[in-house]
Amino acid sequence: MKILLSLLIVPLFAFALSVPELQLSESLDEKKRGGDFLQLIWDTDLVISDIEATTYLQKLGQELTTYSENPRKHFGFLFLKDDSINAFAGPYGYIGIHTGMLLSSDFESELAGVLCHEISHVTQNHLVRFSKKSGKQNYLLLAGMLAAALVDNNKASEAIFTSTLAGTLQQNINFTREHEWEADRIGTAMLKRSGFDPKGMANFFAKLKDSTNAQEFLQSHPLSINRIADSLQRSDRTLGSYRKDSFEYATIKAKLHYQKYNRIKTENGKAITYYMQAYQAFDEQNYKNAKRYIDRLLLIDKSKPSCILAGRIASKLGNVVLAQQYFNKNNSNEKDEASVYYAAKAYLDNQQLHLGISILKSFLRANQGNYESYKLLALLYLKQGDFGRSHIQSAKALIVQGKLDQAIGRYERAKTLVDSQDLYDIVNAKINTLKQIINLYK
Repeated sequence: MKILLSLLIVPLFAFALSVPELQLSESLDEKKRGGDFLQLIWDTDLVISDIEATTYLQKLGQELTTYSENPRKHFGFLFLKDDSINAFAGPYGYIGIHTGMLLSSDFESELAGVLCHEISHVTQNHLVRFSKKSGKQNYLLLAGMLAAALVDNNKASEAIFTSTLAGTLQQNINFTREHEWEADRIGTAMLKRSGFDPKGMANFFAKLKDSTNAQEFLQSHPLSINRIADSLQRSDRTLGSYRKDSFEYATIKAKLHYQKYNRIKTENGKAITYYMQAYQAFDEQNYKNAKRYIDRLLLIDKSKPSCILAGRIASKLGNVVLAQQYFNKNNSNEKDEASVYYAAKAYLDNQQLHLGISILKSFLRANQGNYESYKLLALLYLKQGDFGRSHIQSAKALIVQGKLDQAIGRYERAKTLVDSQDLYDIVNAKINTLKQIINLYK
């Protein structure tokens, strides 16, 4: 499926409908295409399920959008487990970052630079401008991509892809280069306003030039020496102090490296070394060793990643009270979803289901949650024997994935199991709402 996703990512984003000028809200058609695209991405099973990585990318991405040309547009951000150096902007502002791109970055400003570049593609409506320029061929290309996805044989898929792509991509190469220049210029300005080093984007693109693992990115983001030089020159005009790399960026990158190579780096400083030694011991279920390393880390760093890992370790050692104290350190100003998620999981692991349900349900009542949070709440209800509410939370998880038809199926099952008329009416209303949304698109 990894190969199929690579085939789909390069051209598919050229087919979203929007409007040429900046707009404050998206059309219903764009939302529909965004939902279909989101479901397609989730169906690959490549979306990263690490709640810390997910919430980190979303927080960084949403913060950067506030410095964009059109911060009121809809955006969504996902990490995909793929070794290639690639990123994409899809319909309805869905932006994906491959883990290969994160691992190849040396500084957080480089990741932020790629995000600013993709955000600029969305705010400048490059998707529709490409689509209008290419005319009817884009529909042929889309049909070819979807056909390739349905073919089980990788070579056959590649043949379908190549035959449909050949004429269209080359015809539009100069047009898309124009968009790349524009995204560079606007993205660099965004990066500067956000406090990151504006050279982050240019430095990262310079590395892509010599990378054999960046072919997909270079196909969909035509690069030239002139573009790199122009970006560097523009960013060199800016002076001042810039944001330092966050510990969240360092830990997420280090964990992905460990998961890929089954070993940790020890040359990145004392704090990240202690963190990864604790994480590795935790992963190997050696919780006493994990505690030894995390205690050393907490003497020099008490940031969110450190407290979450400390809480997870305490939970595995059966000290739920201490675990909750660590998780609560991250919720002093506003609730952090990753901390709430692991707090609820700690209660689940220690058979305190009602407390896990209470803390997670309270957060999700006030906030739009991620897929992982809804699935965990569904599991908590399932363990408690409340099958109706478990189906309701599973439906909400499916909605996050854009799978509205499947969500209706879950709600229909919940209707037969809920224990109150009020909840039955709520579920019925949600079913009707989803059906209306689906019917609007037909």
